[in-house]
Amino acid sequence: MTSLRRRLLLSSSIAIVVVGLICATIAYRQVSAETRSLLDDQLVQIARLAAQTVDGSEIQSRGDEDIVVSVWGADRKLKFSTATRLGLPLPRAGFSEVLLQSEPYRVYSTLIGGRYIAVAQPVDIRDDQAEAAALAAFLPLLVLVPVLAIVLALVIRAQLNPVRQLAAQVAQRGPFEHHGLEASGLPAEVIPLVDEINRLLARQNAAAQRERQFVADAAHALRTPLAALQLQADVLEGATSADEYAARFTALRAGVRRAAHLSDQLLSVARSQPDADQDLVALDVAAALGEVIDLYQPAAAAAAIVLRLHPDSHATVRADSRRLLLILGNLVDNALRYTPPGGEIELRARRAHGTVQIEVQDQGPGLPAAELTRVFEPFYRVAGDPGGGSGLGLATVANLVKELGGDVRLRNRLDRSGLLACITLPLIVA
Repeated sequence: MTSLRRRLLLSSSIAIVVVGLICATIAYRQVSAETRSLLDDQLVQIARLAAQTVDGSEIQSRGDEDIVVSVWGADRKLKFSTATRLGLPLPRAGFSEVLLQSEPYRVYSTLIGGRYIAVAQPVDIRDDQAEAAALAAFLPLLVLVPVLAIVLALVIRAQLNPVRQLAAQVAQRGPFEHHGLEASGLPAEVIPLVDEINRLLARQNAAAQRERQFVADAAHALRTPLAALQLQADVLEGATSADEYAARFTALRAGVRRAAHLSDQLLSVARSQPDADQDLVALDVAAALGEVIDLYQPAAAAAAIVLRLHPDSHATVRADSRRLLLILGNLVDNALRYTPPGGEIELRARRAHGTVQIEVQDQGPGLPAAELTRVFEPFYRVAGDPGGGSGLGLATVANLVKELGGDVRLRNRLDRSGLLACITLPLIVA
């Protein structure tokens, strides 16, 4: 797997080489053309200078030179030449190329002061000078390419250093750290990725918190049914006859079925999404209350407490049975812990202004007014609480009721000592 730094370096180096070669080629050709143009200007200047200084009274030969100057009189007879052996003919006016002894020459000729002047230069010499000048401009660009590649590599490394620091920050994180990644100093292109990672971490932390909450809620909800099963098992051991044994065994088996059903409900709640409402259906509150009474009846009987369902509790709410049973079970379990032996726990449901109010009232000691809302906080325990709870039951009830679109309140009974828990849920009119 190629790293991002290598990809950037490779692609940028290729771009630099390609652009550098294109620029060097353009510079080479441009400098070569400009050099030839300058050499042409040089021929023109020499021709003008020759017209002013050359004495054309007789032919003078100075041997072979890089530049050949020839002057003809008005009679078209050669008056002066720096290389008579070449036999430079009288050319046409302007620039042209001729062959002198099989060697190409660049010639400039003009008429000045009644004399014809021609200046010639070997093409090979001109090409050598043009190439030398072009190479002088070409070579620095070629040298600049690897230098730019090195500088670019250092720049890319420096710019990616915050990303490496971010990777080191992630590597040093503990498995249970919940704070987000630090995005300061990162390139703008990387910040959206870090933000999405932080959102993912937040969702994972929330999911982990829900899992921990579920474990605590499940342990709390199963405590009373399992204790009831233990009581029934102990009672089963004390059976003195086959009929008594069979009756107690049947009761124990029913208790096991109810506990297994509750565990299934808990697992269903764990798998459900808290913000999803596709599982919400119309439920009969009286049926849910009856199922909760069946589940907690053995524990109530063992504590000499009566569970009573009012007969006028028929109403329909939009909920799911998993959450509703867990809500009611927590309230009944809480009432069983605080109601003294011989007491009574009443369950009822009634319609009120487009809602359904489900009430669970016990005959316990009640709560101080200042504690009626604080008990919904997770793990909160009232000072001197004799119930031995974990402080999670009412917190679970509040969360689940909120998910169903309702609310829950506690108040002390006015007719006698005890606490009344009232759940308000939207009513579905049949």
